[in-house]
Amino acid sequence: MKITDTLYSEVEALWEKAAEKEILIKMADGSLDENRYSRYMLQDYYYLLEYKDILERLLKLSDDSEVSEFLKMAVDVTVYEIESVHLPAMKKLGISEDTIKNTGKNQVIADYIRFYHDTIDKSGLLGGFTALLQCCWNYAYLGEKLCKKYGDKIEKSYYKFWFDAYTSKEYVETNEKWQSIVNRLTTDIDENTKDTLCRIFKTCAEFENKFWDVL
Repeated sequence: MKITDTLYSEVEALWEKAAEKEILIKMADGSLDENRYSRYMLQDYYYLLEYKDILERLLKLSDDSEVSEFLKMAVDVTVYEIESVHLPAMKKLGISEDTIKNTGKNQVIADYIRFYHDTIDKSGLLGGFTALLQCCWNYAYLGEKLCKKYGDKIEKSYYKFWFDAYTSKEYVETNEKWQSIVNRLTTDIDENTKDTLCRIFKTCAEFENKFWDVL
């Protein structure tokens, strides 16, 4: 059995629960209040800044050419997302530079980022790479799940672009590539390492669910 099959079994119930979060359903049906969406965008911006730094930290640890190339691509995509997509969208929502500067990460995001760094400290590149996979895969799962359930409503929703992003061919292929690399890196791991990766993956899924709850 591939490690990704085991990881999925660990978080399936949590991902199912995430797909039932009120904020995501309101995005799907177009009824989400713009102020609440602005809070999401602001916190997601703080997360993306940290996410980029974590990708760069992992890149410095990598001596695997495939992993290094993937991480370089992920850094470039994240920088583009921050500068060319996220910041312009925040400006359109009326989020000022002062708000960005003075609000700061909420506690869930702060704890989540701290967990990423602790994971890399304790479990190195493999632990951190697997942790970040959960985020990418989680969003791909949510995009697909919600589109299947609320497809007609999403077509008319103001937030359709969000679902389009996480079900796009490029995003799905990136997620599949990430899974493929993790499977290759874990071919010969022992049970203790497998258990550690499962714990890391599940903890990240728990953080994601907490994030939706505090928005």
